[in-house]
Amino acid sequence: MATDFLAIIFIIEIILIVTIIPFYLIRRSKVTKDVEPVNQKQYSGIAREPDKLSEPNEDAIRELEKLIDKLS
Repeated sequence: MATDFLAIIFIIEIILIVTIIPFYLIRRSKVTKDVEPVNQKQYSGIAREPDKLSEPNEDAIRELEKLIDKLS
């Protein structure tokens, strides 16, 4: 008799846990999406030296050659 009661209590606890955890995770994900990071500067997207970006460096050329070799 006591084991039946403990089994029912255990099942109720499992059901509560299974229903509460998804609600907590969903709520937490919504809250974290709405919060803006603290002390983070806005990214403007402007390069400091845009002319330098058009000049390939040796590392970039080597990596490009490796990729071309893999494709052929």
